[in-house]
Amino acid sequence: MGNIFKNKFFIILLIVICVLTLSTIILNLAGYASVVADFVNLFLTPFSRFADILKESFGGFTAYFSEFNRMKEEIADLKSRLAVAEALNEDTRKLQEQNDMLASFYELKRENIDYMFQPAKVTAKSPGNYLSVLTINKGSFHNIERDMPVIAATETDYIIVGYVFEVGITSSKVMPFIRTGEAVGAYIKRTEELGIVEGRFELERYGLGILANLSKDASVEDGDKLYTSGSGSRYPENLYIGEVVEVEGDPFSQTMTGLVKPAVNFGEIKEVMVILKFDRKFD
Repeated sequence: MGNIFKNKFFIILLIVICVLTLSTIILNLAGYASVVADFVNLFLTPFSRFADILKESFGGFTAYFSEFNRMKEEIADLKSRLAVAEALNEDTRKLQEQNDMLASFYELKRENIDYMFQPAKVTAKSPGNYLSVLTINKGSFHNIERDMPVIAATETDYIIVGYVFEVGITSSKVMPFIRTGEAVGAYIKRTEELGIVEGRFELERYGLGILANLSKDASVEDGDKLYTSGSGSRYPENLYIGEVVEVEGDPFSQTMTGLVKPAVNFGEIKEVMVILKFDRKFD
């Protein structure tokens, strides 16, 4: 305790306090209380102002973080709403695509009341060459059977895709109609001359078929459109096959042949229709 009174700073502070206290008493007794108050106010004003600044700063700092948190919550809420909207939009788009596909087959059904359809989606393509085997998401559970024709639709035509050659419970595999060894009875729309569209090994990589079994005098030209004739029992008639892109004559067989570009794009097709029932022609 004695060491405190030996400290110079403490002694000076004590003297200052005593002087200030004594001066205040004397000024009050002399009637100068207002001077004392003014002096105190002058002395304390900077500290008061500093306290106000700290208070305002702290309030602003708190308000900033409150606003920041509110904005974070709003952004999170907007992101959540956007995700829901995008999901709904995607569902709407898929429903619209399915509705458009079903609507596109309405006319075919109206013209052929005996036809029965099963819509399906292409879910996979076997790796390999251009004409890969297609996998669809419907199988025996959906009344799919082997050899059923698979078709698609454009804005103006119903087009041939292939036929079901392997059936699972909930999925099936579709053979493209111009794979090697496949054949489709066809006719030229412009002349109604008959022929056969065949798949050839050397043409598979180019996504082409060949129009064969035409007489040497057949009238076939580049750009001629080909449709199924219905012969062979596998496909119904009047499905669009594709068009002739090149015509050649074979001097040895005395026949004409033409390269055929299919109407269907096997690399991009997504929606198809399986014909469950139709009036088959047996030659």
